[in-house]
Amino acid sequence: MITAEEFLTAAKKFVLISNKICDGWKLIENEWDINQSYISKETFIECGVGDDVSLLKAEYIIFYNLSYGVPSFSFNIWNSSGMLLSLEDVRQLSFISTNPKEFYSIITQQEHPLFQRPYFIMHPCHTEELLTSLQDKTANVIVTFLGLVTPLIQLKLPLEYGLKQL
Repeated sequence: MITAEEFLTAAKKFVLISNKICDGWKLIENEWDINQSYISKETFIECGVGDDVSLLKAEYIIFYNLSYGVPSFSFNIWNSSGMLLSLEDVRQLSFISTNPKEFYSIITQQEHPLFQRPYFIMHPCHTEELLTSLQDKTANVIVTFLGLVTPLIQLKLPLEYGLKQL
Protein backbone atom coordinates (compact mmCIF):
# COMPACT_ATOMS: atom_id res chain seq x y z
CA MET A 1 0.00 0.00 0.00
CA ILE A 2 1.15 3.53 -0.73
CA THR A 3 -0.23 6.89 0.27
CA ALA A 4 -1.68 9.43 -2.14
CA GLU A 5 1.37 11.61 -1.45
CA GLU A 6 3.74 8.75 -2.37
CA PHE A 7 1.72 8.17 -5.55
CA LEU A 8 1.95 11.85 -6.50
CA THR A 9 5.72 11.93 -5.83
CA ALA A 10 6.22 8.85 -8.02
CA ALA A 11 3.94 10.32 -10.70
CA LYS A 12 5.96 13.56 -10.78
CA LYS A 13 9.23 11.63 -11.16
CA PHE A 14 7.68 9.44 -13.85
CA VAL A 15 6.47 12.45 -15.84
CA LEU A 16 9.92 14.08 -15.56
CA ILE A 17 11.43 11.02 -17.23
CA SER A 18 8.62 11.00 -19.79
CA ASN A 19 9.39 14.62 -20.65
CA LYS A 20 13.11 13.85 -21.07
CA ILE A 21 12.44 10.97 -23.48
CA CYS A 22 9.39 12.61 -25.15
CA ASP A 23 7.02 9.78 -24.20
CA GLY A 24 3.90 11.92 -23.83
CA TRP A 25 2.77 11.34 -20.23
CA LYS A 26 1.22 14.37 -18.49
CA LEU A 27 0.52 15.02 -14.83
CA ILE A 28 -2.85 16.53 -14.02
CA GLU A 29 -2.47 17.64 -10.43
CA ASN A 30 -5.48 18.68 -8.38
CA GLU A 31 -4.33 21.25 -5.79
CA TRP A 32 -7.51 20.93 -3.72
CA ASP A 33 -7.79 17.14 -3.63
CA ILE A 34 -4.61 15.12 -4.10
CA ASN A 35 -6.73 11.98 -4.66
CA GLN A 36 -8.04 13.55 -7.88
CA SER A 37 -4.54 13.87 -9.39
CA TYR A 38 -3.55 11.50 -12.19
CA ILE A 39 -1.20 10.99 -15.10
CA SER A 40 -2.38 10.49 -18.65
CA LYS A 41 -1.13 9.72 -22.12
CA GLU A 42 -2.89 9.88 -25.47
CA THR A 43 -1.34 7.99 -28.35
CA PHE A 44 -2.07 6.01 -31.48
CA ILE A 45 -1.47 2.29 -31.81
CA GLU A 46 -1.32 0.13 -34.91
CA CYS A 47 -3.41 -2.99 -35.01
CA GLY A 48 -3.34 -5.74 -37.59
CA VAL A 49 -0.97 -7.61 -39.83
CA GLY A 50 0.42 -6.92 -43.30
CA ASP A 51 -1.86 -4.77 -45.45
CA ASP A 52 -4.73 -5.05 -42.97
CA VAL A 53 -3.45 -2.49 -40.45
CA SER A 54 -5.68 0.03 -38.72
CA LEU A 55 -4.85 2.94 -36.47
CA LEU A 56 -6.49 3.15 -33.06
CA LYS A 57 -6.50 6.05 -30.62
CA ALA A 58 -5.68 5.18 -27.03
CA GLU A 59 -5.97 7.16 -23.81
CA TYR A 60 -4.20 5.79 -20.73
CA ILE A 61 -4.84 7.08 -17.21
CA ILE A 62 -3.05 6.13 -13.99
CA PHE A 63 -4.77 7.37 -10.86
CA TYR A 64 -4.58 6.71 -7.14
CA ASN A 65 -7.11 4.16 -5.94
CA LEU A 66 -8.09 5.37 -2.49
CA SER A 67 -9.90 2.14 -1.56
CA TYR A 68 -6.90 -0.10 -2.29
CA GLY A 69 -4.07 2.38 -1.69
CA VAL A 70 -2.39 1.60 -5.02
CA PRO A 71 -2.05 3.08 -8.50
CA SER A 72 -4.91 2.06 -10.77
CA PHE A 73 -4.74 1.79 -14.53
CA SER A 74 -7.58 2.78 -16.83
CA PHE A 75 -7.83 3.31 -20.55
CA ASN A 76 -10.06 3.71 -23.55
CA ILE A 77 -9.34 2.77 -27.15
CA TRP A 78 -11.26 4.03 -30.18
CA ASN A 79 -11.24 2.84 -33.77
CA SER A 80 -10.64 5.16 -36.73
CA SER A 81 -14.37 5.93 -36.88
CA GLY A 82 -14.31 7.20 -33.29
CA MET A 83 -16.20 4.23 -31.85
CA LEU A 84 -15.05 2.91 -28.49
CA LEU A 85 -13.76 -0.65 -28.72
CA SER A 86 -15.60 -3.39 -26.88
CA LEU A 87 -14.04 -5.33 -24.02
CA GLU A 88 -13.66 -8.32 -26.34
CA ASP A 89 -11.88 -6.15 -28.93
CA VAL A 90 -9.50 -4.97 -26.20
CA ARG A 91 -8.85 -8.58 -25.13
CA GLN A 92 -7.92 -9.47 -28.70
CA LEU A 93 -5.41 -6.58 -28.76
CA SER A 94 -3.60 -7.95 -25.70
CA PHE A 95 0.09 -8.78 -26.06
CA ILE A 96 -0.50 -12.05 -24.22
CA SER A 97 -3.08 -14.69 -25.00
CA THR A 98 -5.74 -15.07 -22.32
CA ASN A 99 -9.12 -16.70 -22.28
CA PRO A 100 -12.09 -14.35 -21.85
CA LYS A 101 -12.84 -15.40 -18.26
CA GLU A 102 -9.28 -14.66 -17.09
CA PHE A 103 -9.10 -11.38 -18.99
CA TYR A 104 -12.49 -10.17 -17.75
CA SER A 105 -11.49 -10.88 -14.15
CA ILE A 106 -8.56 -8.47 -14.61
CA ILE A 107 -10.02 -5.79 -16.89
CA THR A 108 -13.60 -4.58 -16.75
CA GLN A 109 -15.48 -1.62 -18.14
CA GLN A 110 -16.98 0.60 -15.48
CA GLU A 111 -17.61 4.21 -14.58
CA HIS A 112 -14.29 5.93 -13.98
CA PRO A 113 -14.07 7.23 -10.38
CA LEU A 114 -12.56 10.55 -11.52
CA PHE A 115 -14.40 11.20 -14.79
CA GLN A 116 -17.80 9.48 -14.24
CA ARG A 117 -17.85 7.95 -17.72
CA PRO A 118 -17.03 4.45 -18.97
CA TYR A 119 -13.39 3.34 -19.00
CA PHE A 120 -11.67 0.00 -19.08
CA ILE A 121 -10.14 -0.40 -15.64
CA MET A 122 -7.63 -2.94 -14.45
CA HIS A 123 -8.91 -4.35 -11.19
CA PRO A 124 -6.61 -3.25 -8.34
CA CYS A 125 -7.19 -6.22 -6.01
CA HIS A 126 -3.88 -7.97 -6.76
CA THR A 127 -1.90 -4.78 -7.36
CA GLU A 128 -1.48 -4.13 -3.63
CA GLU A 129 -0.05 -7.58 -3.02
CA LEU A 130 2.37 -7.34 -5.95
CA LEU A 131 3.54 -3.83 -5.17
CA THR A 132 4.00 -4.56 -1.47
CA SER A 133 6.39 -7.38 -2.32
CA LEU A 134 8.35 -5.06 -4.66
CA GLN A 135 8.06 -1.75 -2.82
CA ASP A 136 11.53 -1.83 -1.23
CA LYS A 137 13.09 -2.98 -4.51
CA THR A 138 11.77 -0.28 -6.82
CA ALA A 139 13.00 3.22 -7.59
CA ASN A 140 9.54 4.26 -8.82
CA VAL A 141 6.28 2.48 -8.04
CA ILE A 142 4.67 3.79 -11.28
CA VAL A 143 7.39 2.22 -13.44
CA THR A 144 7.10 -1.06 -11.53
CA PHE A 145 3.31 -0.96 -11.78
CA LEU A 146 3.38 -0.32 -15.54
CA GLY A 147 5.94 -3.08 -15.99
CA LEU A 148 3.39 -5.46 -14.50
CA VAL A 149 0.38 -4.35 -16.55
CA THR A 150 1.75 -3.55 -20.01
CA PRO A 151 1.69 -7.16 -21.28
CA LEU A 152 -2.12 -7.09 -21.08
CA ILE A 153 -2.59 -3.99 -23.16
CA GLN A 154 -1.10 -2.15 -26.13
CA LEU A 155 1.22 0.10 -24.15
CA LYS A 156 4.94 0.16 -24.73
CA LEU A 157 7.11 1.19 -21.80
CA PRO A 158 10.51 2.48 -22.98
CA LEU A 159 13.49 0.98 -21.19
CA GLU A 160 14.71 4.49 -20.29
CA TYR A 161 12.22 4.54 -17.39
CA GLY A 162 14.34 1.89 -15.68
CA LEU A 163 17.63 3.74 -16.03
CA LYS A 164 18.85 5.43 -12.86
CA GLN A 165 20.71 8.32 -14.54
CA LEU A 166 17.50 9.83 -15.93
